[in-house]
Amino acid sequence: MSIHEPIPSKVAVNKHPLHPMLVVFPIAFLSATPLADTAFWWSGDEFWARVGFWLAATGFISGCIAALTGLLEFLLVRRVRERLAGWTHMLCAVMALSLVGANARLRLDDPVDAVLPWGMVLSIAAAGMVAMAGWIGGTLTFGHGIGTYVHPHDRRAASPGPPP
Repeated sequence: MSIHEPIPSKVAVNKHPLHPMLVVFPIAFLSATPLADTAFWWSGDEFWARVGFWLAATGFISGCIAALTGLLEFLLVRRVRERLAGWTHMLCAVMALSLVGANARLRLDDPVDAVLPWGMVLSIAAAGMVAMAGWIGGTLTFGHGIGTYVHPHDRRAASPGPPP
C-alpha cells in the first residue's frame, strides 16, 4: 500500500470519520476561552469570567468525547500507530485535555477569582496545545490520508479505459 493511499476511518458513520467531526467543538470552545479571560481582564465584568468557566468546562467535556473517538481510531487503525504524527497528536491532545481539566476545576468554585493569573495562563497554554494537536491532526489527514476514502465516482474517473 502506498503512503498516499487513503486509510479509511474505523470510527465512522457512512465512511465519514467521527473524530474530525467532533473536534471542532472543543477547538472552538478552547480557542475562545483566552478571549473571554482577556475580556474579563480588560473590562472587569464578571460575566466574562463566567463565560470563561463555561467555555473551559464545555471544552473539557466535548474534548473528552472527541478524545474517545480519537483513541478508538488510534487503537483500531494500525497505520495511525505506525506514524510519529499519530503518537504526537495523541500526546498533544492528552496534554491539552489535562490543562483544560485543571482550568475548569480551578474555576469551578469561584470563576471570577480564578481567572487571574492562573486561569488565563492555563487557557493560553491549553489553546496552544489544542493548536499543536490540530496542526498535527491535519497532517495525519491531509499528509498521510488517515480517515479519508476515495469516492467510487472519483475512482472511476481516475481509472483508464472507457467509462462504465
